[in-house]
Amino acid sequence: MGCAKKRMNPKVLNYVNRNFYSCFTKAVIKAVKQLPSPWKPGRLGRKGHDPKEVAVACILKVGFNQTYDSIEAFLKESETFKNSFEDIPGSSVTHRGMKKLSTSYIRKVMNRVTTFLKRQGMNIAVDSSGFSTTNSSLWYDIRILRENKKKDFVKLHISVDIDTGIIHWYTITASNRHDSPEFRKILKHLPDLGAVFGDKGYCSRENCQDAADKNAVPYLLFRDNARNYAKGKPAWIISIRAYRNNKDEWLSVYHLRSIVESVFSSIKKRWKSYLLSRKRWMQRKELSLKVMSYNVKQVLLVQYAKRCKIPLWKYCR
Repeated sequence: MGCAKKRMNPKVLNYVNRNFYSCFTKAVIKAVKQLPSPWKPGRLGRKGHDPKEVAVACILKVGFNQTYDSIEAFLKESETFKNSFEDIPGSSVTHRGMKKLSTSYIRKVMNRVTTFLKRQGMNIAVDSSGFSTTNSSLWYDIRILRENKKKDFVKLHISVDIDTGIIHWYTITASNRHDSPEFRKILKHLPDLGAVFGDKGYCSRENCQDAADKNAVPYLLFRDNARNYAKGKPAWIISIRAYRNNKDEWLSVYHLRSIVESVFSSIKKRWKSYLLSRKRWMQRKELSLKVMSYNVKQVLLVQYAKRCKIPLWKYCR
């Protein structure tokens, strides 16, 4: 990949890192309180905890890389949390709440946090990466006719705004799912775009046309055997001619997609590259919370840069 052309402004990053716990907690509480309750409390028995406070505890548990016991201790010491809610959910309450929390609700909270940064004409980079699990692949066992120690993984497909580093949409699939079919899904909920960048895994006539239908210029790296046949997709022939007529200039623009590698690196470095959950539906939930936690932190960086009127990025020499 070579050296990075830009990196996060140290002034912005240092401020958010110093105040991460308090700023993150405030942002999550604000977003959760603006949304309807994640589930309806039961009618029978004694009155339980407020579902919103339990949802916040679940999000903070993953956002701070804490165990259920340690997040309970953190909430007891957090003045921000105690000023917003009456009760402190215990570790067992948070554990049960994690099972009730849905991936659709997690996505709603994430969209509530990032919605003000979604705009027309964004330049988007798409890519995927694997997150390992504790499960062993049954399909691999069948193929080699013996039990193996190779661990399975799930794939995270994301679309990232190049200017802010925000993940505006994502999908989670099995490890054997190809990248190309997910392209349409991660662009479907976005407004009209400026340019869309992707590697060879997304190179197809359908994906080029899908990008063009969003009024975007597709920069999907072509395979060596790509042919000059449109086959009913005019965006393909336009894109491949631009690539072959001026390859150096085309590639210089294409390499803006490298920011998506930095996003995956940031998620895996802070929130780990593996999932502790064993059930597939819980793995999706855990990974969704990791994506949302990354977005909350990135929004804090963008907000601080705007408030202080300093650049979000520093360009490297």
